[in-house]
Amino acid sequence: MTADHPAVPGASTRMSEAVLLEAAAEAGLDPDAVRTSLAIERLGPTDPARRFDRTLGPRRAAVERIIGLDVDTLLGRLDDLLQRQHGLRRSRSGGDWGEWRKRTDALGTVQRIARAGTGNVQLRRLQRIEARASVIDGGRTILRLIADRTPQRNEAIAGGSVVGGLGVAVVASAAVLTTPIVLAATPVAVVAGAATARTGRRRHADLVADLEGLLDTVERGVRPITLTDDVRRVLRQLRR
Repeated sequence: MTADHPAVPGASTRMSEAVLLEAAAEAGLDPDAVRTSLAIERLGPTDPARRFDRTLGPRRAAVERIIGLDVDTLLGRLDDLLQRQHGLRRSRSGGDWGEWRKRTDALGTVQRIARAGTGNVQLRRLQRIEARASVIDGGRTILRLIADRTPQRNEAIAGGSVVGGLGVAVVASAAVLTTPIVLAATPVAVVAGAATARTGRRRHADLVADLEGLLDTVERGVRPITLTDDVRRVLRQLRR
């Protein structure tokens, strides 16, 4: 039926994938590997490299994993975790994707305060996170998480620019005085830039680790740690 109705959304894609799978089978290619490649293709391309990515890490951190669950179960678990445990609120969603943003109300603030010191620091700093799911076959789905770290990255750039600018200003002022002062002040800008780059790369790596941990939790179906759980934990600590 799909082949007779090309106007149906996705009809041409399904037909082309069927043709590719048939051709792959005739060529002796592993059909499972082909289905996985097609599922990844449906997710779309990842972000291209941009300026400062090598020093500060990319604007968006992305991880993906093949999980033996259907799309609805995966996105349902993820939504539960992000809203009940990580202080985010779903802003948009579709059948195979979703977007969550940082809560700015009182409840979101309380959640973040209660979760302080419990790990997942980079997740709590996020303003926005996206999820895209693509079916491989009846029992497996590939889930991609994309976290927008642009605000944190811009903070790092701005901070390094300020400190580096101060170093340059010191050098310019000292140049009219004496050479030893210039030699002492010049490394300030270099050190500031190196420190900014290290911080940016570390935060990106930490965020990727947090996202991988989030995928672990979704895959295992672990119950979210709610605000009530956090309050009980704090009360137990106060009684000690």
